[in-house]
Amino acid sequence: MEVSRPVFKKIVSRATKKKQLECPVCGFQRLIDADENNMSELIAEESMPEGWHPDYFQKCPNCKKQIGIRKVS
Repeated sequence: MEVSRPVFKKIVSRATKKKQLECPVCGFQRLIDADENNMSELIAEESMPEGWHPDYFQKCPNCKKQIGIRKVS
């Protein structure tokens, strides 16, 4: 009978700091995390102006609205 060896995974520590981006509709505090030096624009899908194209979409767990997220820098 063969005995399995335990698998050890290397844990990588992140030295970068994160900030929490809040929902622009309901103010939910942690819609998504971003690097502290990252600048982002967040607009609800129903309020997006013509010509504004998000990089990502995230659904708010609180108000259930689709939020468009565009990285500015």
